[in-house]
Amino acid sequence: MAATSNPYLYVLKEPLGRAEVLAELAGMPARLREAVGGAPEAALVRRSVPDEWSAFQTFCHVRDATLTYAARFRWIVFNDNPLMPDYDENNWVEASKDTPADGPEVLDQIAASRADLVRVLSRLDEEGWQRTGSHEVAGSIVLEHYARHQVVHERMHLRQIKETLAS
Repeated sequence: MAATSNPYLYVLKEPLGRAEVLAELAGMPARLREAVGGAPEAALVRRSVPDEWSAFQTFCHVRDATLTYAARFRWIVFNDNPLMPDYDENNWVEASKDTPADGPEVLDQIAASRADLVRVLSRLDEEGWQRTGSHEVAGSIVLEHYARHQVVHERMHLRQIKETLAS
């Protein structure tokens, strides 16, 4: 798989086949559950760096991104070159009324959304993986590149959550 030329998308460093990308996407909810499960509330809400998100805020961002990306993926799959709006991730995190007590429900929401997405993507043929959408900020996005971007994005935030909890 050739790297994307879209500067807004993260690129996987290792060459993963589509089945491996789908497995990464499918496994994310369990990895996220493992990362935050059992962490004390004080550790979840603590900011290790003042201007950075807490582990819980990063967790909420992963939820927001999971749901937003799932909608965008569906638009690309089911519509012809759809316009995909951007969202203010910092505003969504700051405005969230979720608390660490909501964690199990949020995890269930992420898992349900992700299971649906993986089911949809797993049924695509070659042409389906090459479908495009037009992102409000990033411009033209190829579905396959976007799926790979999502894997990198989630790995980055899972690492961020773990590092924040360990600090």
